[in-house]
Amino acid sequence: MCKVPARRWRAAIQPSRVTLALLSLALIVMGTLIHDLTGLLLLGLGAVALLAAVVFPVIRGVEFGFPTGVRISAGLRDREQELQAAFQAQRGDLGLYTQLICDDPALASELLEAAWARTAAVWRGPVTPELRTYVLCEFVHVATVHARWRVTEAGTGPSPHTAAVAGGALSALPLPARISVVLREFADLPTAQISSLTGRPLAEVVSDLVKSETVLARFASTGDDS
Repeated sequence: MCKVPARRWRAAIQPSRVTLALLSLALIVMGTLIHDLTGLLLLGLGAVALLAAVVFPVIRGVEFGFPTGVRISAGLRDREQELQAAFQAQRGDLGLYTQLICDDPALASELLEAAWARTAAVWRGPVTPELRTYVLCEFVHVATVHARWRVTEAGTGPSPHTAAVAGGALSALPLPARISVVLREFADLPTAQISSLTGRPLAEVVSDLVKSETVLARFASTGDDS
């Protein structure tokens, strides 16, 4: 199961934010003590400063563990744009990895979009390098489920498209081994992380990589997997 990285609460508590929070609270306290228009102005200024300089940035960075689907748009709009920009920036690499796992480019693109939608729905906090790994984890999940569904639906044997490319280097591997090879050799993930991401024992992942060395040699000699 894909795990969203733990929220970094300490990173959200910065000296500058603490200072601004104290100044904002001081303005609010002063406003409550002055019973005229000046007091109202101080109250308003303190509240706006507290929200704009402290509360919204913390929400944007941590999101406080609100349930999935709950958003505070004023604090998270920029964060969501950053997520989308990060996905688009990595789309080329992610597209390569997913097409190496899935023979049908159109299907690979469709499953990648599904993986991204699942990621965007649950991701919390700022954009980090772990975002790419999480998208890959979700892709592995949806691709595995889809492959099982196709086997059940077809009843016997691979689909005609799969059969047409079965002579390909990577296509010759069982899906679990193929996923391990692509994640290790192309996405450059550590074997322990692949084990955690795929939910398979580390020994099985290592065994798949060792057995697939000849397949990788063929891939390197031909320059593709066809």
